[in-house]
Amino acid sequence: MMQLLRRLSEWCCRRRIARFEKGSGPELPIEASIGADEAILDASEDRLRRTDFAGRIATVLSELKLREGRVFAIRGGWGFGKSSLKNLIIEYLSKRSASADWLDFNPWQWGDGDAIARALFTQIADRLGGAHSKAALARADALRNYGAILTGTAAPLKEGRDGSYLISMVLTHSSIIGIASAIGFSLPTDAKIVGILAGIAAVLSLVGRLLSHFAHDHRRDSLDKVRESLERHLRELERPLIVFVDDIDRLEPEQIRMVFRQVKANANLPNIVFVLLFQSSIVERALDPVADGDGRAFLEKVVQTSFDLPAVPVPTVHKIFGEELSKLAEPYATDANGFSETRWGNVFVGCIQPMLHNIRDVRRLISSIAVHIPLHVAGDVFEVNIIDFILLEALRVFEPRLHEALFREKELVLQIGRYPSDRMDDENKFAAERLLNLVSENRRNVTRDAIKELFPGLEWAYGGMRYANDSRQNWIEAKRVCTERYFPRYFELQTAMGEISERQFVAFLEATAGENELKAEIADIERRKLLPSLAARLDESVERLPVENATVLLPEMFTIAQKLSGSRMDDPFSSPWVSAWRATSWFLRRIPAEARGGIAVSALRQTEALSIAAMLIHLSDPADREEGQSGRFDPPLDLDTLETMKAEWLQAIRRLAIREGTLINDPNLMLLLYRWKDYAASSEEPREWVAKIIRTDEGFARITTRMMNRGTVHSMGDRVATPRHTFDKSTIEEFVGIELAKTRCDAIDAANFPEDREALRTLQYFLDVWLGLRERDPLDF
Repeated sequence: MMQLLRRLSEWCCRRRIARFEKGSGPELPIEASIGADEAILDASEDRLRRTDFAGRIATVLSELKLREGRVFAIRGGWGFGKSSLKNLIIEYLSKRSASADWLDFNPWQWGDGDAIARALFTQIADRLGGAHSKAALARADALRNYGAILTGTAAPLKEGRDGSYLISMVLTHSSIIGIASAIGFSLPTDAKIVGILAGIAAVLSLVGRLLSHFAHDHRRDSLDKVRESLERHLRELERPLIVFVDDIDRLEPEQIRMVFRQVKANANLPNIVFVLLFQSSIVERALDPVADGDGRAFLEKVVQTSFDLPAVPVPTVHKIFGEELSKLAEPYATDANGFSETRWGNVFVGCIQPMLHNIRDVRRLISSIAVHIPLHVAGDVFEVNIIDFILLEALRVFEPRLHEALFREKELVLQIGRYPSDRMDDENKFAAERLLNLVSENRRNVTRDAIKELFPGLEWAYGGMRYANDSRQNWIEAKRVCTERYFPRYFELQTAMGEISERQFVAFLEATAGENELKAEIADIERRKLLPSLAARLDESVERLPVENATVLLPEMFTIAQKLSGSRMDDPFSSPWVSAWRATSWFLRRIPAEARGGIAVSALRQTEALSIAAMLIHLSDPADREEGQSGRFDPPLDLDTLETMKAEWLQAIRRLAIREGTLINDPNLMLLLYRWKDYAASSEEPREWVAKIIRTDEGFARITTRMMNRGTVHSMGDRVATPRHTFDKSTIEEFVGIELAKTRCDAIDAANFPEDREALRTLQYFLDVWLGLRERDPLDF
C-alpha cells in the first residue's frame, strides 16, 4: 500500500513537471550529460591503457573452481577509475560468457541498510534464476528464502492479512488527493480516485487472507537447514557468479558496515564471488567502531585478495585534460579573445596543473567549462578572455570559497579608487593575504599565483610589481577580468545591465563598412539605451576601430558625441560625453594626415554636430593652450583644417539659429554661444539671436534655464548633497544685459512655466544681489 501511495505521489509530480515544461519556463539543457561523473563503458574509451589489466583480473575471477566463495577487492581513491575498471572487466567477462556469470550491484541506489540487503539478495536470486530451468528456479527460491531470513522480510508479508489500518489509510489519502486537485494539480476527478481507492479497500481484506494462506513464514525454518539447501543448489552451478558491489565508499558509515556484515556472513557460499570496489581509508574508518578501532584488520578478515588500481601518472592526467579542453575551447583560443601561448603556458603549468591530480579532477573541471562556455558565446564572439575564463573556472571548481570572495572583493582585486599617496597599502596587503586564508595551506602558493595572473593590479600586494595606468588599456583590449568593464561578465555570467556586449560591439565594428548598415546598428543600440556604453567602448577600444572605414565611421562618431553632449552635466570628468569626444579625437589622430582634414570637415558638414566639432577645434587650437602648459602638443587637426572647421562651424550654427526650436534646446547652448562669439570674433551675432529669443516670455524662460549652472553642496554631517544653482554675472551681461534681464524677470509670471520656474526664481535672486537690492545668502539656493 505504501508503494501505491508513493506511485500516486510520483504521478502527481510528473504531471506538475509536464505542465511546467509545456509552459513558458526555461527549456531543459540539450546536453543533459554535462557535469556527470561517468565511468567509461568499454575498451574503446580506455585512455589509461587499463584494458589488459582488466583482462587479467577477469581471467582470475572466471577460472576459479570454488567449493567456497571468495571476496576480492578493487581499491583506489575517488576519481581513480574503479568503476571504469569494473566495466572493462565486465566487458571481458561478457565476451567469455561460458566461463562466468556476473552481477553489477550498486548499493548507493537503495537508501537504508535494510533496503540494500534485500536488494542484494533479490538481484542475486534473479540472476541465478534467469535461465528459467527447474534447477535455476530452485536455486533462486533457495536464495530468496535465505535472504528473507537474514533481512527479516518474511513477517511483514504474513502481517498483510491485517488490513484494517491500511484500509483506513487509503480512505484518508483519498481526501489528500482531493485537496491536491483543488490547489491546482492536474489529476483525474476526485470521484474516480475515491472510487478506485474504495475498490482497493474492498478487496484488501480478501488479499490479506490470501497472503496469510500463501505466505509461509520462513523464520520458522532452521537457518542451518535453509543454508544447507542453498549451498547444495549453488554447488550445482556450472560456472561461478561474480557479484560486483560498487560505490561502497559513497555510503553512510552504518550502511558500509551493513554491506560488509552481509558479505562476511556469506563469503563462503559456493560459486559466489564478491568483488568489492572502494577507497580503503573511507571503509576502514567506517569499520573502526565494530573492530575496536582497527577497521583495517576487520577488512583483512573479509577480503582475501585485493587489486590495487594502477596509479595514473600525473602527466597523463594533464595530457587528457589538454585533449578534452581542446575539444571545447580551441575555437576561442584566438588573439581576439586574449589567447597567448606564452601566457597560457604560464597559467596552465603554474596554476591549473597543480589542481589536477586524477581523472575525476579533470572531469569536474571540464564539465564546469562545458557548462559555462556557452554562457559567454554570442554567435562567433567569445565575450571574455579565454585564459582568464579557464583559470577562473578552475578556482570555481577547486576553490569555490575563494571564487566567491573574489567577486565580493571587487574594489580590492581591481584596486578601484587607489592613488599613490592614499596610504592604503597596509590595509590592502592584509586584505589580500586574507583571501589566501580561504584555501588550504598546501594550495596557497598556487592560489597566490592564480590571483596574480588574474589581477595584476594586485600583484604588488604579494611582492610583485606595480603596473602603470597604461597597462589598463591593454587589459581592456584583451577583455581581462582585471578591468571594471569585464569583471562582472565573468561572475554574473551575463553582460551587465546597461552595458553593450562584446558581440554587439563586434557587430558595430562590422557595420562600419556601410553607411546604411552602421546607421541601423546605431539606431538599434540607441533604442536599447546603450549609447553611453557604446561611447565608453569606443573610448576603450580606439585601436580596434577600422581606419579604412573612417569616411563612414567618423560622421557617426560625431553624431554619437553630439547626442551625449548633455551628459557633461552629470560628471565633467568621466561622463559618456567625455568618452565620446575622447574616442573621436584619438580616432581622428589615427587617420592618415593627408586624408584627416577632409574627412573631419565633411563629418561636420554632414552632421552639424557643433559640440564635438568645438571640442576638436579647442584641442587643435594653439591659442587655447594655457600659458606654461607642458607636454607635447599633438593636435588632431592641422592649422589649415582648424580654420576651415571654424568657418564650417559658423555656417552650421547660423543654419541652426534660423531653425525654430533647434538651437534653444541644445543642452550645451551657453558653450555654443561663447564659441560663436570666439569664432566670429564678436558677440554681436549670438547676442542678436538671444535678443530675438527672449522677446517672448516662453523664450526668456527657456534661455534662463539654459544659462543656469547646476551643482550641489555637501555640508558636514549631511548624508546627501543639497542642490546649489547659480548664474554667472558675466554671461548675463554678455548675452542679455543686467537691466534687461531684471525687467523681463520682473514682468514674467514664473508659475506659467513650471519647467523653468526654478531657474526664473534663481535668476531673480541673483539679479537682486547684483543690483544691490538684497544681501546674498548662500543657503537660499
